[in-house]
Amino acid sequence: MRKFSHLLILLVLIFAFITFLAGRAEAPALKLTDNQRPIPVLMYHKVNPYRSSGGKGLRVDPNEFSWQMRYLKQRGFTTISSTDLINYLRHKKTLPKRPILITFDDGYEDNYLFAYPVMKRYGFKGVIFLVADDIGRYNVWDVKIGKQPYNKLLNWNQIMEMKRYGFEFGSHTLSHPHLARINRTVAAYEIAESKRALEKRLGVPVTSFAYPYGNLDDDVAQMVKKAGYSCAFTTAIGPVIKTSDPYRLNRFRITGYTNRTGFITAVEGEPY
Repeated sequence: MRKFSHLLILLVLIFAFITFLAGRAEAPALKLTDNQRPIPVLMYHKVNPYRSSGGKGLRVDPNEFSWQMRYLKQRGFTTISSTDLINYLRHKKTLPKRPILITFDDGYEDNYLFAYPVMKRYGFKGVIFLVADDIGRYNVWDVKIGKQPYNKLLNWNQIMEMKRYGFEFGSHTLSHPHLARINRTVAAYEIAESKRALEKRLGVPVTSFAYPYGNLDDDVAQMVKKAGYSCAFTTAIGPVIKTSDPYRLNRFRITGYTNRTGFITAVEGEPY
């Protein structure tokens, strides 16, 4: 009799477990659509093979950059513009299946020499944030405080060639200051005048902005909005999501210290 009771209890437990599994099968986990997933925005500075151009904190070797772009191509990513991103965030426009935004801060000449040919090979485009007063010159903002060696910046011929291909150019101010640390009037001028100066030479609206050093506060963000930009990018780490503030957009910083696992994690996020 005792054996029969034990057998009956075991059968009840097995039936309950099978019922539980069946219930799980009938209610699969909610799957995000392509336009609900986080959007990675990559932040580069220099793409340069020469150690003399500076340390790995701002510099990615071209061979590694080529691997990264090849990975994106093989995984089906499509590059978008900041306009595409804002149209998605504000106007519910759709994006390609696997969107990614590739950005470069400061506008180094090596972006043209080393990054641009690789991106063309894979049909990719990007956004370069220019320091308007120093185009064709050098990165004086870092040199004068001893943080970086001299690096040549893009000139207008290079910029216009990349523009014709499809690259977008945004503002990184006139002189690359810490906007939240300087006089408010000067900060507003740096933001608005750089937009005007770039638009005059480019012949198209400049709608995107990147905060130098990622330095901002609420006043600075409002200045960017008032100047007529549609969006602005910080150095805060993370993806862009549907509820992101257009004037405080996150990015993933890619440097010479970023290993391949770190790169994959940045662009893939949660497994698809």
